[in-house]
Amino acid sequence: MTRTVLVTGARGKTGREVAARLRRSGILVRAGSSQPVGAPATGTDGVRFDWHDRATWREAAAGADAIYLMRPDLPAAPELVAGLVEVNPDAHVVLLSEQGAETLSPDHWTRRVEDAVVSRAASWTLLRPSWFHQVLTDPRFYRDAIRDDHVLSLPSGGAPIAWVDVRDIADVAVAALDAPEDHHGRAYTITGPEAVPVASVARELSVRLGHPIRAEDPPPRETLHGLDPWTADILDDLYRRVRHGGFGELSAVVRQITGREPTPIREFIEAHLDQWRTSPTPAP
Repeated sequence: MTRTVLVTGARGKTGREVAARLRRSGILVRAGSSQPVGAPATGTDGVRFDWHDRATWREAAAGADAIYLMRPDLPAAPELVAGLVEVNPDAHVVLLSEQGAETLSPDHWTRRVEDAVVSRAASWTLLRPSWFHQVLTDPRFYRDAIRDDHVLSLPSGGAPIAWVDVRDIADVAVAALDAPEDHHGRAYTITGPEAVPVASVARELSVRLGHPIRAEDPPPRETLHGLDPWTADILDDLYRRVRHGGFGELSAVVRQITGREPTPIREFIEAHLDQWRTSPTPAP
């Protein structure tokens, strides 16, 4: 019988990759999104799933064999995640969390989200990835500043980051979704093959693009200015952990589960140079 997996955040960075891999494996995907795709791919059912509308949860989750749960970046995430798991507690839940979650206090927001899954789901796997390669090509993060201002600005204190490709995260996620019995109760730290400081990323971009990309290490308060208090607190804590090396530890999980090495950041940069090249100004 064909397995069915609900993918929350199906239009997000990891959600898209997880859904595509599940389809190729012959697994039926419920692509959950607040704005479902009008004409989903074969092997995919587009379903409305909105964290702000609990009425959408039951149809999306009921009867699913497994759930890929992309953690919502909302203050009430622990309660929301708990509520979704309770809709179908027998489904194997694969939660996208973050590197170093195990070092945080039990009352930390990140840990509370994890605990909402662990304490309610009959079967679960936690994914704890480092910083995504793809934040460098995302206009909501660093793409435009690299492309237009030739700057990569991140308050890291010079500490290395074990950057990881979302496609490698997706491969680990699909392994856990497809064979829950092999991954139940496991927490996987997922990283790239090397820990690279921001200055080295900027140098790699400079060499590949043929012009200087300046690395900046601003005080966190400059980066957080104008944000709402909850988001500012979450990011301040994140940057503090980066500066103290919390995202620099390497893991062999990608190799252990997929049988291949994770994607190095230089390879990702080489493949995405067009993202940071300024389009030529049209002739008048």
